[in-house]
Amino acid sequence: MIERFPASNINEIAISAGFWPSSSGAQKLSVRMPVFKTVLIGEGGVGKTSLAVRYTEDRFDQKMKMTIGVNFATKNVRVGNTELTLLLWDLGGQPRFQEVISDYFIGSKLGFAVYDVNRIFTLHKLRNWVERLHKAVPQCALFFVGNKIDERIEGMGVTPEDAQQFAEENNAKLFEVSAKSGEGVFEMFDAAGKYLAESVQ
Repeated sequence: MIERFPASNINEIAISAGFWPSSSGAQKLSVRMPVFKTVLIGEGGVGKTSLAVRYTEDRFDQKMKMTIGVNFATKNVRVGNTELTLLLWDLGGQPRFQEVISDYFIGSKLGFAVYDVNRIFTLHKLRNWVERLHKAVPQCALFFVGNKIDERIEGMGVTPEDAQQFAEENNAKLFEVSAKSGEGVFEMFDAAGKYLAESVQ
């Protein structure tokens, strides 16, 4: 389930829910299950929330409202014999949130850098998002995610070849998906779970 919080109090809410360490370092999540914070970054309207909802609730809302502040969701997954919890932090992409959004990168193990395959500028804008993410968390891994492939028009937008080159320049894996149809979404998050599980072995 997606929880919606304004940017001003997301840390306090996450602490009280047990998904973020308090000043005493106490956490409510079971120590037996590894917990990994991930962030969905990118421009407003690229479908970050829709991807999180498709993965956690397996549905698509055509009238999904643009994120204001931060959305927060969790998903327990099994990778082989390893059970883990993914924390999905869906960050609003509007310019007015840019001054505060970097605080929510801290602690991230994986960033989903999302762009709209039909709007090439959303891919170029990821340069700034990635720069800010790595400034806050230099070792954070990256998945580049081209969303809305169900709306792709041949010869327009971002080609898979251009996206692959961009991903390679940032040492990132590339996935092309559709939150609307579900194509590729679960495979992408499965790959994320596998990568994170292997990181603690």
